[in-house]
Amino acid sequence: MHSPADQVEIIGLMAAHESAVAELYRAYGSRLPEHKELFEGLAAEEVGHARQIARFADKVRAGSVHVDAGRFSSESILASLDHIRGRMEEAEETELSFAGALSVAIDLEDALRRPDREAILRDLRGRHARAEGASSVPGGRDRRAQAEAGQSPGARARGNTLAKGTGPAPAPKRQPP
Repeated sequence: MHSPADQVEIIGLMAAHESAVAELYRAYGSRLPEHKELFEGLAAEEVGHARQIARFADKVRAGSVHVDAGRFSSESILASLDHIRGRMEEAEETELSFAGALSVAIDLEDALRRPDREAILRDLRGRHARAEGASSVPGGRDRRAQAEAGQSPGARARGNTLAKGTGPAPAPKRQPP
C-alpha cells in the first residue's frame, strides 16, 4: 500500500495534467478566435476535472479514500506534461490550424481515455460517491458519454451534434407533407 503522501503526490500530478490541458485549450482558443467557444468549453471541462481530482487529496489526507498510486506512473504523467508544454510552445510560435489543434486535442483526449485510466477514474468516483453517501459524481455526464452521444461541449450548449470527423452533423431531412 502506498503512503498517503505518495497518493497525494500522484493526485497532484494528475490535477496538474488536467490544468495543463486546459491551458493548452485556452491557447488554441486565443490563437483561433473563430473556434474560441469550442476550445474554451474544452478548457472549462478540464478545469472541472482538475478540481474533482484535487478534492481526492483532501479525502486521502482524511483517510476516507485510498488511491492505488501504484496504478499510476509519475514518470508517465510528467512525460505527458512535457508533451503538453511542447504543444503549448508550438501553439505560440508556429502557424496554427484548426485541424492541427483539433488533432492534438483528440490525441490528448484519446490518451486520457485509455481503458485502464477509465477503470481507475470509475474506481475513484465510486469511492468518492460512497464516501459522500451520494449515488453519482457531481458534474453530470463525462466527456466519454458525450463523445458516444456525438456531442462536443460547444454543441451541447447549442443543441447540435457532431458526426465523427465530419464537422457539424447535417440537419435532419424534412418529411414531405
